[in-house]
Amino acid sequence: MNNSHSPSASRRDFLRAGVLGGGVAAAAALGCRVDADTPPPAPAPAPMPEPPSPATAPFRLPDDLDPRNFILHGIEPLALETRRDKAGASVVTPASLLFVRNNLPLPDASIVEDRDAWTLRVEGVAAPREVALRELRTWGLETVATVLQCSGNGRQFFAHQVAGSPWAVGAAGCVLWTGVPLRAVAERLGGATADLPFLTATGGEELPEGVERDAVVVERSIPRDKALDDCLLAWEMNGEPIPLTHGGPLRLIVPGYYGCNQIKYVKQVAFAASETTANIMSHSYRFRPIGEAGSASQRSMWEMDVKSWINSPSGRHPVARGPVQVHGVAFSGGGGVGRVEVSSDGGATWTEARLTGPDLGRYAWRQFHLALELDNGTHSLLSRAWDLDGNEQPELRTENHRGYGHNGWRDAAVTFEVVDGPVIIAPEDPADSLLAFGPEPGSVELDADQTAGRALFTQDASPPCGTCHTLSEADTKGTVGPNLNLFAPSEERVATAVTNGVGAMPPYGGSLSADQIRQVASYVRRIVGGGH
Repeated sequence: MNNSHSPSASRRDFLRAGVLGGGVAAAAALGCRVDADTPPPAPAPAPMPEPPSPATAPFRLPDDLDPRNFILHGIEPLALETRRDKAGASVVTPASLLFVRNNLPLPDASIVEDRDAWTLRVEGVAAPREVALRELRTWGLETVATVLQCSGNGRQFFAHQVAGSPWAVGAAGCVLWTGVPLRAVAERLGGATADLPFLTATGGEELPEGVERDAVVVERSIPRDKALDDCLLAWEMNGEPIPLTHGGPLRLIVPGYYGCNQIKYVKQVAFAASETTANIMSHSYRFRPIGEAGSASQRSMWEMDVKSWINSPSGRHPVARGPVQVHGVAFSGGGGVGRVEVSSDGGATWTEARLTGPDLGRYAWRQFHLALELDNGTHSLLSRAWDLDGNEQPELRTENHRGYGHNGWRDAAVTFEVVDGPVIIAPEDPADSLLAFGPEPGSVELDADQTAGRALFTQDASPPCGTCHTLSEADTKGTVGPNLNLFAPSEERVATAVTNGVGAMPPYGGSLSADQIRQVASYVRRIVGGGH
C-alpha cells in the first residue's frame, strides 16, 4: 500500500498564531529552577505544527537561502529556524541549512563586497587602534569547530507565554570557523591592559533613529580569561567567507557559549573594567524567574549545558515499517560528548546509541545513530546525553522568564507514525505570502480612544511605538520589534508589554498614564483584530 503525506496547515494561520519572534508577551506565573523540593513544571503545550515552507516566496531570502529549509520566525530582524527534517546527518552544518538570528536588520550587502577593507577597533590594549581585516589575516590563523545555538532554542516548549521566537530544536548548528585568535591580536597590540576583567564586543549594524543606543546596540561582554583562551575573530565559515546572514565579513566566535555572544559584523572589541550597559547584556539574555525583570545581577547566558535531540524521524512525515534509522545530535558547552541513549517507551528503558562521524573537538556536536524495529502505529522517541565529565542532560526544563537554556530531554521528544511502505512524500505546495498586509492608513474607522492611541503610537509617545514596530494603518515600518499585523497580539498583551517593556522595547509605565496605555492597546487591537 502506498502512503502519501501532504501538509495542509495554512501558513498564514500558522504565522498569525504568533511565530514571528520578539512579540509582546506577558509573564503569567512565578517559577524558577526545578529541584528536589520543587514540583515539576507544567507539561509543555503541544508543539506548534511545522508549516509547509514555501517552494516560492514573494521575496528572496538573503544569501540565496532556500525558504523550504526553514521555519520563518521573523523578517526584520531575520529569524529562520532549520526544519527538523532538513537538519541532515553530517557533523558540519552547511551555511545553506544553518539557522539565522539577527537582533537588528541585516547591514547593507556592500560590507562584504570588499571584505579586506572592513576595520575593527581594538581598545583596552597597550596600543589601541583600528585594524583592517587584510592586516588581521597576517597576525595568526586557527580553526575551531563549535556549536552555534540560540539561547532560546527550545523556547516553544515552555508552558507560559514567552516573548521571543518560538524555536523548537532548529536554532542550532555545528560550524567550522577560521580566523585569528583574539589573544594573538591582543599580543600584537602590546597585550591586554591589566585589571580589565571583561572583553566587550560591538556589532557594526546601523542603529535605528529615535532609540537610545543602549536599548538596541548589539554589544555583549564575556570574561577576559575566556576571550584570551580560545576566542576567534573569524572571517571563514566552513571553508568559505562568512555570508552576510551569518556575520560576515568578521565575527567574534566564543566556543561553547550561546549565540548571543558570537557578535556578527564585529566592529570593536575592548577589554573593559565592567560589563557593557547595553540592554542586550544588562537586562536581556539573563536567566531569571518568571515575572522578574532582567538585571545585571542575574546569570548571563554564557556557557551552554549538555543537550541532545533526535532529528530523524522528524515527525513531519510518516515512516515506512522496517528498521527505523534514528539519528540526532548531542553536545555540551565544552565538555565533549561521552554517550547518548535513546528511549522508545517514554523514558522507562534506554538503549545506548552509537556516536558517528569524526570527533571535531569538545565544542563540536556528535551525531548519534540507532536502528530500531518498530511496529505500525504512533511512536515517540527521546534522547539523553552525558558529557565526558559525567554531566547528565536533565529530564525537565528549568523554568525561566524568557525561555532560555532549555536542555531537558522530555520536551524534545519526536512523535511519528510507522506505516506500511513505501511512503511517498507529496511535493510541497507554494504557500501564502510570508508577509502580513494590513489595512491602509485612514481606512479603518477609529473611536476617540483609538484615535488618541494612534497618535501615541505614531508620534506622541517617547519614543513612538512605530519607531520599532511595523503596523500598516500607522504607516510605520519598525526595525527592531515584530510586524504587529502579523503577530496580531491581544489588547491585554499589548497593554502589558507597553507597561513593562519587553526585549529592546522600553517600559512606558512611568511615562504614559494607564488611560494612555489602554488607548494604545485598543488602537493596535482594532487594526490587527478588525473589531472593537
